[in-house]
Amino acid sequence: MDWFSSLNDILTPFLTDLLVATGVGLIIGLEREFNTHADMSHLGGIRTFTLVSIFGYGAGHLAGNIGLPILLAAFAGFFTLVAVAYYVQARQGNSGLTTELALLLTFILGALIAEGYIRESLSIVVIVTVVLSLKAQLHRFAEQITVAELFAFIKFIVLALLVMPLLPDKPFGPEGILNARDIGWIVMLVLTINFIGYILLKISSKQKGILLTAFVGGLFSSTMIAWVFSVRSREKPELSGAYGAGIVLASSVMFVRVFMVTSLFAFPVAKSLLLPLLFMLLGSLVPSYQVMREPTRESDAPDLAANNPLDIKNALFFAVLYIAVALLMYGSRQWLGETFAYLSGAMAGIADIDAITINTAKWASGRPDNVAVAGNIILLAVLSNSLFKLAVSLVRGMPGVRKPVLVGFGLVLLAGVVFLLFRIPPTL
Repeated sequence: MDWFSSLNDILTPFLTDLLVATGVGLIIGLEREFNTHADMSHLGGIRTFTLVSIFGYGAGHLAGNIGLPILLAAFAGFFTLVAVAYYVQARQGNSGLTTELALLLTFILGALIAEGYIRESLSIVVIVTVVLSLKAQLHRFAEQITVAELFAFIKFIVLALLVMPLLPDKPFGPEGILNARDIGWIVMLVLTINFIGYILLKISSKQKGILLTAFVGGLFSSTMIAWVFSVRSREKPELSGAYGAGIVLASSVMFVRVFMVTSLFAFPVAKSLLLPLLFMLLGSLVPSYQVMREPTRESDAPDLAANNPLDIKNALFFAVLYIAVALLMYGSRQWLGETFAYLSGAMAGIADIDAITINTAKWASGRPDNVAVAGNIILLAVLSNSLFKLAVSLVRGMPGVRKPVLVGFGLVLLAGVVFLLFRIPPTL
């Protein structure tokens, strides 16, 4: 106890923040040292960045005691020093600005830490380090990008930063169950998932295999994976087992997504679903584990990247589906009772699992009495969606697809049904 007290006496708030500032400089400096060690003319490394961060912290600490002008003067002097160094480097043919900007940012981070913005500074450090360390990958991606993909990215930024803030944050519809801002966020969520999935599929090598493609594709549409892989199994019957395992693996992402989406809107509902979703997730991973144990065989993964990297029509269709499901669920609860609400949840789950999950979670948010019913509705929707993908795989796929999908989806359906038997009241 005395040891901890002595340590607390030594590590005053000043020294604690100083250690954080030192760590920030070390992290950024280590990355710069590692990536520019071959360039003898590089501007700064691990020692320089560490000292710059401490310099910024000291200037910020003095500014808090003396006044803001001391910080502005320190930054102006350091900016001049970096500018002169850049001028000298540019005359020698080194016109890059990355290290210089990183130095200025490191000074600012030190000053922010002195002002108490420790978490914010650490968040910035993580982003800066990732961007700096992915130089080769980012340049390679920029070289591969097409005009259509560039315009798609611009559209995405326009929608996210210009259109979204203009949407009214006011409820409308029966009992105010709809909100234009919420619908806009849902559209952006669909676009984000589609865009990320498209990029991952574009930069990944086909030789990484069917399972990797299935996992990435499952981020935005496991039903699409089931449809495409079933057809692909007819083109390459010898890979039917892997395609079947890929279908179930893509569906495993759905269980994680359901839990995360539910947590955002109603954590008590997500908490009640944790155990069944966990068992369903484990069951869905069994076929992939069996395939991975088999000897590796060279094969090309199917090209699932969409022609349109930003499928706005699909996102708008999802928004319409979301509104329709919201009205359906409202009507079933209002006029037809809890039993029909379960039935409507199962029916909606066949079309899309995210819409019914978001609607049901929002309905139960702040209403403790509705948590159990909401969890049952979402679980039924998950089961109906899994059953639909199982039917698609059996009807459209080759015989080799049947074993992995029957094993995977069989375990999923078994886990879900067992939990539902204990969750749904016997009077229904």
